Amino acid sequence: MTEFLRKNRLLAPFHQLKWQLALTYILVAFAAILLVSWWGFIAISVYLSSTNPEMTMVEATQSLVIPALRYLLPSMVLIAIPAILISTYFGFLTARWLDQRLTELWKTTQAWGQGDLSVRVVDNSNDEIGKFGEQLNQMADRLQTLMQTRQELSILEERYRLARDLHDSVKQHLCATSLQLAAAQSQFDQNLEASRESIKEAEQLAQVAQQDLGSIIFELRPIELNQMNLIEALDKTVHDWGRQRGVEVKFIVSGGRHLDVELEGAIFRFVQEALSNIARHSQASSAQIRLDFKDIELLISIEDNGRGFDPLETKEQGYGLRNMRERIQGIGGEITIDSLSNQGTRIIARVPVPT
Repeated sequence: MTEFLRKNRLLAPFHQLKWQLALTYILVAFAAILLVSWWGFIAISVYLSSTNPEMTMVEATQSLVIPALRYLLPSMVLIAIPAILISTYFGFLTARWLDQRLTELWKTTQAWGQGDLSVRVVDNSNDEIGKFGEQLNQMADRLQTLMQTRQELSILEERYRLARDLHDSVKQHLCATSLQLAAAQSQFDQNLEASRESIKEAEQLAQVAQQDLGSIIFELRPIELNQMNLIEALDKTVHDWGRQRGVEVKFIVSGGRHLDVELEGAIFRFVQEALSNIARHSQASSAQIRLDFKDIELLISIEDNGRGFDPLETKEQGYGLRNMRERIQGIGGEITIDSLSNQGTRIIARVPVPT
């Protein structure tokens, strides 16, 4: 019956559950009336044939029952119509009651899908729907706890990554600056020229440390992805970075799709860290970031014309590429690095996205 209602446009109102259930009540009542009438007809015919032995059941039906039906039929119709109307009314009330409860479940799950896990199903009934709503509430509680725990772990992971970056770059440069200043102080009275060279080297190291700190601060700068979509946030970030660094940068997007909040955050941080690595290590004058939305994946391509490196040398790439790889692998993707000395670098990340 449901398939018939879907194909018949004239019965479009019956696509709703409450009208389908009301129609079911009508058909059941009508079938019950027909069944009772039929068995009543058979019972009367048997009774009359048994009380009149000289007549067969067929003769009793033809001579007694059928003429009597002419007088009883209007009364039967008058009885049947109220029965059908009453069944329709109770069917509609039952359907509306179920529709309201299912609508409550739908609104709650829709709010969860939009990220609001504070909403709960309000249904105090002890039937199957009430128990199902209670299980959904328990699932939302566990999911909310899991997300809070994951957020705390993400904060700890970000702190650990920041500590690694500081140790890998800023701390080493500051230690080298301190050694150069100590050397300049020890040579100041004996070799003034050597002391000046040490101070100059210390100044250069301090500038590099300052640039590294600027890159780390750039990574930590809050970008409100909930106030703009991923493409808008990346476009603003990429061009702001290009103006600050004096690098000609292009941002190209092919296609588009709404992504999960977690995916958007990971992709944004991945591109942001790639820009930070270009600023720290590549000495590039131009770069290009391209996002291609495919059917089942997002292809991220990041290229620069910098000095390049050997991807097999972990010491050379430091923690930057390792962090980028971990971010992409954390969302189920994979990353490919293609780089040669003095020939630039190309990084391609493939991220699966839901259809």
